[in-house]
Amino acid sequence: MKENMNMTVRVGIASNHLIHPTDRFGTNFIDYIQRDYVTGLRQAGTLPVVLPLGDPKDAEDYISGVDGLLLSGGQGVSPILYGEEPLAEVAETDIYRDEFEISLIRAAQDAGKPVIGICRGMQIINVALGGTLYQDVYKQAGATEKHNQYPTSWEIPTHHITTAEDSWLNRILGERFAVNSFHHQGLHEPGENLKVIARSDDKVAEAVESDDGKIIGVEFHPEMMRVAHPEFQKIFDYFVNLVQNNTHN
Repeated sequence: MKENMNMTVRVGIASNHLIHPTDRFGTNFIDYIQRDYVTGLRQAGTLPVVLPLGDPKDAEDYISGVDGLLLSGGQGVSPILYGEEPLAEVAETDIYRDEFEISLIRAAQDAGKPVIGICRGMQIINVALGGTLYQDVYKQAGATEKHNQYPTSWEIPTHHITTAEDSWLNRILGERFAVNSFHHQGLHEPGENLKVIARSDDKVAEAVESDDGKIIGVEFHPEMMRVAHPEFQKIFDYFVNLVQNNTHN
């Protein structure tokens, strides 16, 4: 589906926000979203709407104004939210973002609106649905592959994943392909009505789908890969079709 000016559905993208001073912005803290997420959605034929980080009590109002929700990458998810004490390997977390996004996910679920999570976004979906995470896939899950490829260029695939037969990801991209990778946390126990539908060769969860098909997620970053590897645009196309079909039913 190509970008067009007759966009009939809106997808909300939950923003990140700066919590430390930077050379560019100083203490002029900002809410932001990496533009590749916006471009992927626009190319799929929808109107992206950035949702600034806010109070969890406002989540229902935010969701009422969009037809679907995208959760992006970013900081680690706080283990406190799934009943664990943080390990030293967790690094930076932002519980304000965690709590707001969990509220958005639950509001979207209550409204029957589709949700997609990318990297951290897939992880926060799992926590919102009652699941748990590996705080560090190397220390806790015995991961052996390079799941954080930095400083390798973002769009370069660095390890393979295998998808479950007849899953949404299998249908659009096939059984086995290479992806990029920027994470050290990962899914442990899946949340309610959520199943893992792709794994890396060292068994780390790489994609999920809810029982009703309205919630999907990937651990890799298709928004970064789609320009050099156009087949990854299919992930955005699939989600937008899901949103459109849900809206028009």
